Amino acid sequence: MTLEPERLGQSRSDLAEALRTERKRAGLSQTALARRCNMSQTKISNIESRKLTPNIVDVEIILEALRTSRELAQEILAIVRSANTAWEDDWSSRKRGLDKKQ
Repeated sequence: MTLEPERLGQSRSDLAEALRTERKRAGLSQTALARRCNMSQTKISNIESRKLTPNIVDVEIILEALRTSRELAQEILAIVRSANTAWEDDWSSRKRGLDKKQ
């Protein structure tokens, strides 16, 4: 899979939409899902509204709580891997001191 900068933002949207759709398919509210996952409702809301990009472990927990099929879970996990791959701008790398290491 080739990573394209313009596609990375879209993968976050795809991930948020996929998780929201699966939650609704399961007939759960954000609060009920949060309880099943031992997460806060705010975290679930932030994931679904793209304010927070979840890590792979969080998504695995959510998918297990939603009893998502194996095939769909694999597709969603591929999306989360892409969403967690980000191009860093100069400011971010300077903030972490990476510009001095190169």
